[in-house]
Amino acid sequence: MNDPGALFFLLMAGLAGTMTLIYFPLRIFLTFTARGRRLRLLQRIRRLRDELGQPIDN
Repeated sequence: MNDPGALFFLLMAGLAGTMTLIYFPLRIFLTFTARGRRLRLLQRIRRLRDELGQPIDN
């Protein structure tokens, strides 16, 4: 284990494993929540546009 190339490889493999276990699930979760927020915002805009298009009842 005195070989610096082997130590570097183990370090890189450890970092890749950590990224796989933490970063990718977090990235997928954040993508889906942002998509949901965008969808809700678009639905609110459509609802407001529909309400503004209707005549006002007095």
